Amino acid sequence: MHLTSTSYAILGHLAMQPWTMYDLATQMRRNVHFFFPRAESQVYAEPKRLVEFGLVEADTEMTGKRSRTVYRITEAGREELRRWLASPVSKGPQLEFEGLMRVFLSPFGERADLENTLRQVREEIDGLLVLAERISDEYTTGTAPFQRYMLIRSMVHDFLFSFGDLVDKWAERSLARMAKWDEQTPEERTRAAVDMYISGSRRKRPNLPTPPPHDFHGRPEE
Repeated sequence: MHLTSTSYAILGHLAMQPWTMYDLATQMRRNVHFFFPRAESQVYAEPKRLVEFGLVEADTEMTGKRSRTVYRITEAGREELRRWLASPVSKGPQLEFEGLMRVFLSPFGERADLENTLRQVREEIDGLLVLAERISDEYTTGTAPFQRYMLIRSMVHDFLFSFGDLVDKWAERSLARMAKWDEQTPEERTRAAVDMYISGSRRKRPNLPTPPPHDFHGRPEE
């Protein structure tokens, strides 16, 4: 029996309550999309595998003249979920962020492209921040669908809001730095970059001379 992190995400959602396949996919999008995105094809295929392993059972229910399949976690499934939660984390935090890759490679494009990327990043991350506000309203007013998990989900909310706020402020800071470039000398731009490295370090660094300046494309500047 080979289970993946997707398997356990499905088991965890079924541990909350039984779901139809459609409702399960909806809950996965709502609950974990921003930190554990999965293709819907994976979400739809996994419960059937879990049924084969005896970790989930599928029951056919009638709603009027139509039938629907409802998936429920078995006791063996709950035990397997408990075992996984007690095991060591298999991999550390990872980040896949196309906007950041574009920033990393921006010296091979144009400055305007970088500015557009940073603006798009702010627009995209705003969706997470708006969602975080809505979820905060639900839990603080006692109207969240799974209010009983408030203690734990507040930790997830703290992370996601902090992450969204970090990305938004980073993009805003980066645009503000770029707006000053035309008024700065090459040495001033380089010094600002050095100061950014220093502020992002956990240890105190000596006051070293400013390195030789280079332009946006990485070419030496006089």
